[in-house]
Amino acid sequence: MVGSAATYGIGWTVKQVTIREIDPTRTVARCVDTEGQMLDVSTAIHRTGIRPQVGQVWLVDRTFASWTLCAFISGFGKPTPIPARTTAWEPVQPVNGWVASTSETDAKPAARMTADGWIELSGVIYSGPAPAVGQTLIVAKLPAGFPASYRGNVVLGSQIPAGVTGLVRGSIVPGNEVSIAVSQAHTPTWIDLTALRARIRVD
Repeated sequence: MVGSAATYGIGWTVKQVTIREIDPTRTVARCVDTEGQMLDVSTAIHRTGIRPQVGQVWLVDRTFASWTLCAFISGFGKPTPIPARTTAWEPVQPVNGWVASTSETDAKPAARMTADGWIELSGVIYSGPAPAVGQTLIVAKLPAGFPASYRGNVVLGSQIPAGVTGLVRGSIVPGNEVSIAVSQAHTPTWIDLTALRARIRVD
């Protein structure tokens, strides 16, 4: 019986697994078999239009040393779809006093989804307040319809007053909002969102 593949073996070269997480950069899926054991499985599938997704049930095979997907059984749940191609830039809405830069050399605040499962930001905002040290402030909201993402954190480019050595940390937080925090009390003149990105959730 297929459902007992892990328990009864089939020579221990074939197992039934459920996909729990996919790492598109390594083309590897983190799976759990019918005994609750975790294993990494290659997602490189040839001659098929089926795209592995979180929640699907597969037979996997390790005849050639590493586990690979060999037969699709079924899918369940409603995993967040990763776009088949990189989407166009969509406007990001600055909030709490922050506004889009009006300079012709600055990109307007925007976000897009990439084909390999990331949300990326671009653009410059300016003229808003800064949070107190140890606090955060929401400065922008992602476009409507963007899928939920894991938290993303990065030090952002910014213009700071003379004599200040503090940094501005940008984050994509639950609710698809962009927040900032400062390591030293100051108010940056402008903030560049371009380095900020976060991985799309697929669970």
